[in-house]
Amino acid sequence: MRPIAILLAVLAVGCSEGPAPSSHDAQNAVLPLQKAARGPAERASRPFSMNDKTDLLEFQLGWPAEVSALPSLATKIWDPILKHKAELLKSAAAEKAERTKGGFDFHGYESSSEYRVVGDSGRMLSLVNEWYEYTGGAHPMHGTAGVLWDRPVNRATTVAGLLDNGANRLQALLAKAYCAALDAERAKKRGPVDDDQPRSADDPFNQCPPFSDLAVIPRGPSGKPFTTLLIHADPYVAGPYVEGDYDVELPVTAAFVAALKPEYRASFAPLH
Repeated sequence: MRPIAILLAVLAVGCSEGPAPSSHDAQNAVLPLQKAARGPAERASRPFSMNDKTDLLEFQLGWPAEVSALPSLATKIWDPILKHKAELLKSAAAEKAERTKGGFDFHGYESSSEYRVVGDSGRMLSLVNEWYEYTGGAHPMHGTAGVLWDRPVNRATTVAGLLDNGANRLQALLAKAYCAALDAERAKKRGPVDDDQPRSADDPFNQCPPFSDLAVIPRGPSGKPFTTLLIHADPYVAGPYVEGDYDVELPVTAAFVAALKPEYRASFAPLH
């Protein structure tokens, strides 16, 4: 199971083998949504966090006050994560029962998801979601996803969604610079190539991943246009697990701004 990697696609209640999410959890989640409607001063002081720990699962979630100020965004985060928590509890309870039956120790599952603001153009709020999860196996998994919220239309979108011809245009605009920068980062981790044993072009970890496998996250000073694009590859996307994540930061260019749909151009500016 790949867990919290993408906001709206990852995250059964009613698990008889383990505790279901409690009403206290739900109240804690609803509180920032209720407070969000009461005015800017109060909104600004209401970040949200939860940390539940049982013998089955340690579960953490946090988001900043900017998310609490947008009830639809907070709900988009909360609903799938609540479902994911119940699924983890069910799976952990089943594994614990099996391991106990076989006389083996059980290590509780762990899951965390933390949202941070990395840019706010006024119209658009850009967040990064850093998640971690351990559900048994050789090692835990972690990853990074971007969340881009369009305030006037009250919905999540993507950088590709801001461009005419979407994903194809994004690939055409950024692929050349990204792939060159990615290879430079790979060389730092892998060392120089042996001329007698060149790396196989057929190895997927030597190829440039498609942008559909990457997180493209706009960044910039709060209250100003986005000036850079963080392009993030999780483990196994651009290299093996032992190489970890790959991050490449590209500046916003005039060509990129020109390719945006007109209503989004004011939210981006070339980096000077």
